[in-house]
Amino acid sequence: MQHGFRRLLQKNLLLLTLPGVLVLAGLLLLLGQVSRLEHFQTVEMEDSSYAKEYFLSEQRNVEVRLDGLTATGFSYFVGDQEEGEYFYRLRNDVMELVLLKKSSANRLRSGETDSDIYNVRLIKDDVTSGYILSEYADALGIGAEELSGLGSVYIFDETAYPLVRIRILRISMIVLAVMLGILVVYVILATAFPVLNFEAGCLKRYGSKNRYIRKLDREIAKKLKLHQDNVIVTENFLIVSYLTKIDVVRIDDIRYLSKHVEKRRRGVGRPVYVYRLTASNADDLYFEADFFDEGIINDVIYYMRGEPLLEYEELSEQERLKEEAELETVIAEERNREAVLDAEKELYEQFDKEELF
Repeated sequence: MQHGFRRLLQKNLLLLTLPGVLVLAGLLLLLGQVSRLEHFQTVEMEDSSYAKEYFLSEQRNVEVRLDGLTATGFSYFVGDQEEGEYFYRLRNDVMELVLLKKSSANRLRSGETDSDIYNVRLIKDDVTSGYILSEYADALGIGAEELSGLGSVYIFDETAYPLVRIRILRISMIVLAVMLGILVVYVILATAFPVLNFEAGCLKRYGSKNRYIRKLDREIAKKLKLHQDNVIVTENFLIVSYLTKIDVVRIDDIRYLSKHVEKRRRGVGRPVYVYRLTASNADDLYFEADFFDEGIINDVIYYMRGEPLLEYEELSEQERLKEEAELETVIAEERNREAVLDAEKELYEQFDKEELF
């Protein structure tokens, strides 16, 4: 299967970036659905007199023009901290209450604000509305019943507007969209121009990455000796591909080639043999690759050298013979133990018969 080095770069790129694209797209879709929830939506209210209708239709976050506000003299406290001030205005013979943040109230009072449009949350609070009306009635020296129905129970509350949550949601969606866009553009460009693929950085030590990509394509197409799993051996190169990187070694640069065998435990299972191939020279080359199949590493060495590393074959054979001898020793000891137990059992049976007669 001669796919070429260019195809190898593209395959690894897709395998590595596809999960990221799916995750980012999934998160963006999820946040898009969250933004549709009432708590995160803000609708424009053309006339504040429709507060009841908006409230009953569960459109609570509104952008509305509230001009002509007058301070009531009442403040809103959370614990000992003053969070806002109540203002009012008369609209169609109805007193509308507006609760502004302390900062907004200060700007309104000093005349620094250049807009009467506020983002507020509609709340229904007949207790606060009734209390403020009764205080006004006392100040005017009239009965509270005379002002009954004058005040709206729906308050335009700026302090309850979820500004921070909405901003965080919007910023998160923008960040995810930008990240997704950058990733998709990178995948498209790196697919069209493999030299931009970050895994092609392994070729930088040899000079022009673009030239060596073309050279490796020709090597794999015309001079391929071995292609097994993630290992490719050509006449001049050894290529070992992983998901996050690709190692490329020029065979002529190798001065020392060795094979080491060690045991390694994989999870909670039994230990397995791991065969490590090491290639190096006196300069800056040092390369390692692990194989779990001895046949593959032997093939790799054979096609790189033209002959196997006999000394390591003999060493591996000695290791196997040693293990077999240890296993036979354990089996022999177990058989001896069983023989002793059988002899003791026979002796006890004979003793019981003598006692019986």
